[in-house]
Amino acid sequence: MKIDLRQIMIPLDQYPSISEEGSLDNAINLLTEEFKKRDNIWHNYEALLTTSSSGEITGMLTLRSALTASREFKYPSLRHRLINLLFNKPVPTSNLQVKNFIHPLKSRLVNISDELDEVILLILKHNYNSVLVSNNQRIVGVIRTIDLFWYIDDVL
Repeated sequence: MKIDLRQIMIPLDQYPSISEEGSLDNAINLLTEEFKKRDNIWHNYEALLTTSSSGEITGMLTLRSALTASREFKYPSLRHRLINLLFNKPVPTSNLQVKNFIHPLKSRLVNISDELDEVILLILKHNYNSVLVSNNQRIVGVIRTIDLFWYIDDVL
């Protein structure tokens, strides 16, 4: 039985995005906003889609990218933000842009007609947390690792 990836993916219009020209501070605020709303339990997105000035999707900014920026001390306030995530303390801002930390689309694309096994293999092979789903060369959604687990749980 062929599984339609539309049953698993999050539609594009329901996935958060940010301009690649935006600040890393704003991106991190978007990612942590939902965390705080959910009583500090992480149920939401581990990445943001990034868009060009024309609105075209250019890639993804992942939590891992943000942590890498912190580790390399390119973004010292991120470390403080992550440490103080549970507190409402102001954190110094940075002028770093999202575009410096995004993952390009090319390696993260799957086609809507691909088999579920192909999607899982891509995620495992490249250690991704999510992939972008395209239909006729247009991105239509995102599949996260957690979405795959929820789907598998539903069918078992």
